[in-house]
Amino acid sequence: MPLVTVDNRSVSLDVRGSGSSTVLFIHGVGPGGAAWDLVTQGLAETCRAFVLDLPGFGKSERGSSTGSIDDAATLVHRVLHAQGNTEAVPIVGHAFGGLVALNFAARFPSHVSHLALVSTAGFDGDPRASLERLNGIENGGWDADGADAWLRAGLVEELAEGHFAAMRDATAGVDADLIAECVASSARRVLLEDASEITAPTLLVRGSDDPLVSDGDVQILAARLAAAEVFTLPDVGHWPSLEAPDELRVELVRFLGI
Repeated sequence: MPLVTVDNRSVSLDVRGSGSSTVLFIHGVGPGGAAWDLVTQGLAETCRAFVLDLPGFGKSERGSSTGSIDDAATLVHRVLHAQGNTEAVPIVGHAFGGLVALNFAARFPSHVSHLALVSTAGFDGDPRASLERLNGIENGGWDADGADAWLRAGLVEELAEGHFAAMRDATAGVDADLIAECVASSARRVLLEDASEITAPTLLVRGSDDPLVSDGDVQILAARLAAAEVFTLPDVGHWPSLEAPDELRVELVRFLGI
């Protein structure tokens, strides 16, 4: 797995496939880039997938990362430039990673050809629930049980036991304070004004049974974007990449034209 040095720390950027089309995947608060594994497996022949581990997740060193959305977007910019990628590329982001992608697209529009946001609204539709999750992390600590509960809170489909265990263990390996800071950052930031500046074609993907992001929230974001379409995955929760990876991949391939 390639490591890119950015700001004196190693950042993991897994390059999958050797096709001519590049797509960047940014994960949410969970197991890191591994959350995209089942989606990117079927893309190898058609494109080159860049799967990023944000600082403190997966195999990336944390350094001084505080869970800031703005800082994460800046890091994405530096990682792409470190790889020599200065042209516009499609970006796919999930949840917190979708917020990072939104911020990135607003600040660096020439670097984004298409945007696909999964389980992302651009604002927190239920900040009280987020504060409760934050209090649970700060007061209860962060271990395998906490990671288990975190993932299950968003799942509708039951995952294969071995796959769920791998996702849980990877999530449990993230520092508790980084998890808390990412949650706090997501709850505080409203990115609807950022969205109004984005002209790239944008796909908004939501699981029909997502308990964290409502259809109304997604529609509010869609109304702020210049060119948005909404796609709903039936009987899926907050983790489409884990619950319905094949269906998500098919929609991404269609939208991105890869």
